[in-house]
Amino acid sequence: MLRFTIIFMLGLIGHISFGQTDSTDVKETISKIDSTNVDASKHGNLLSYLYELQQISGEDNIEHIDSTSGYSIIIPLWWKIRETPNTSLFGGTFPAIDNIENALIFKAFNKSEHKNIKKFREWVIEDYKMGDTPNWSNSHKVLLKQELEDFKDIGKAFKVQLMWNGKLYSCCYIILETSNSYLWIDFTATKETYDINFSKLKELMENYKTL
Repeated sequence: MLRFTIIFMLGLIGHISFGQTDSTDVKETISKIDSTNVDASKHGNLLSYLYELQQISGEDNIEHIDSTSGYSIIIPLWWKIRETPNTSLFGGTFPAIDNIENALIFKAFNKSEHKNIKKFREWVIEDYKMGDTPNWSNSHKVLLKQELEDFKDIGKAFKVQLMWNGKLYSCCYIILETSNSYLWIDFTATKETYDINFSKLKELMENYKTL
């Protein structure tokens, strides 16, 4: 459980909150699961919490539409959605492998924070060489950066290896521009679990759409 928490929290690093999920989505989801007693004030991302409840009830292939950030994706039951601190972060974990749960998190950024998509990619990963500490962290070290051909119909993708707190993590970053935001799709795994779950990432992203 501790290792899961570390990997999921690692994926949340580097994000500045912006915007809110369309309230219509929240109201429709509350109505669908009949959760009239949900107190929205207690949740940083109410929609994620409601998806958690739907998944607990066994609902598969939930359609998530974030009209504010400008994307949609289908949520299979095996991608366990976790509540995040704010509505600009959305994601969850993959099935455990040797008690390690890899994390996939969508991070939306206001376009006013970066001059253009090129500058955004540079800030996320393109500007760094081996041994650099990225601008979005004071505790990570970049060890490897490799551009990938996968996901080229969605955005520019990279395989990244990071050192954090003395441990090695393997990540896939997909970086793109939507109508409303810059999007950093962050798949974070351990060195041992990255290859096993990369096929699941590709399967999931087949149902991704930029709005």
